Amino acid sequence: MAQNVTVNGRVNKPEALIRLMVCDDLLNMHETAIAETYSNEQGYFILEGEVERIMPAAIYVGLESVDFVVSPGASYDVGVVVPDPDPSLSYFEQPQPTLRVKSATDKGRYRELVLSEMIIDDYVLNYFDQIYHRRQSRYLDSIRTTIDRELHVTDPYVLQANKYKIASIQMALNADGGKKVIQEYYDGKPVLYDCLPYMDLFKDLFKNYTLTKEFAARNPELADMVNIYQLRSLYYEDYQSRSWVKSQLQSISKQSKSKATKALVANTLERFDRFAQGADAPDFTLENANGSNVKLSDYKNSMIVLQFVDGISNTVAHQFQALDELHHQWQDSVQIITVSTKDQIALHQRRFKEHRYDWPLLNLGNDILLLERYQVRTFPEYFIILPETKIGMAPAPSPDQTLGKHVTRLYK
Repeated sequence: MAQNVTVNGRVNKPEALIRLMVCDDLLNMHETAIAETYSNEQGYFILEGEVERIMPAAIYVGLESVDFVVSPGASYDVGVVVPDPDPSLSYFEQPQPTLRVKSATDKGRYRELVLSEMIIDDYVLNYFDQIYHRRQSRYLDSIRTTIDRELHVTDPYVLQANKYKIASIQMALNADGGKKVIQEYYDGKPVLYDCLPYMDLFKDLFKNYTLTKEFAARNPELADMVNIYQLRSLYYEDYQSRSWVKSQLQSISKQSKSKATKALVANTLERFDRFAQGADAPDFTLENANGSNVKLSDYKNSMIVLQFVDGISNTVAHQFQALDELHHQWQDSVQIITVSTKDQIALHQRRFKEHRYDWPLLNLGNDILLLERYQVRTFPEYFIILPETKIGMAPAPSPDQTLGKHVTRLYK
């Protein structure tokens, strides 16, 4: 039965979109929003949603996020700090948002998770050579003893999380390809779908694991998850096998009696189809430099190269130059559309004027969820959209790489 979860918080971003997302499928990292609001002028916000079980979660401020764990019936008082972007750093070097949980009514669960992780990380950092080079297993016992002495953990969820965090270190110590860890921590054990350390270790252990009939008979749900995970990898690695992969996944779902297995298959297939060639591209309505509304569907009769941009760097400038060269080659046969973030639109408007780029430049404005609908993870990002606004390639290579070749391939 679902119970209420309340998060009272403050963020250093006033009037920002705030969402509470739970990860209901750690294999596919599938997230579902259970609460949404905006911070007020002082940055305060309240999120209220429902969960049926303890779940990994995240608090999103716009598209930035901090990891969290929510418990049914609990309330939390939190502070979130989202650093301003540093233009001197790359996308991957930017400082990360931070979360501080000031108080919680979850029986100390989140606190124990955080403190346990700090103890484990400190041991790994301080005794890295002894653990990973000399393979001295006594340090694993020291980690367990320290957690027991300092935290007195009794919560089953925290105990399981710590168990599999330590197991990931043990795998490196054993140096046997994970055989002992699989035998001790997975074979004949319950599948912990909502335990992030369990699932992270699972992905390392079973990526190339060969299932035997005996193992599958002892662990039917685990075997199904192994097959789903490996089939998902094959789908992306071998284009020719995609139809077969889908049929195999559908067969697993049909034969399984597990709701969790069926959900994993459904999420995997949905992920395949979302940006598969021929799928509907997410439509949008954004303003151009004149303040007029422009829709993606306005260009439904054309092939489109859709570009998402944020700031300007040498790399971005070089890609714009390459894109302009392609634009002159394509002429009217391919429509380019550039979408700029709200904070950088004035910069790009000046750049378009200086370099006489004559394709549409649109302002993302407050529609930041459009980036999520296209799963934009970095800037610049490119997509090829076919006529009738169908996905051609998502994401596509940059114009200074092989974008032109793929446009030509799809145009034919």
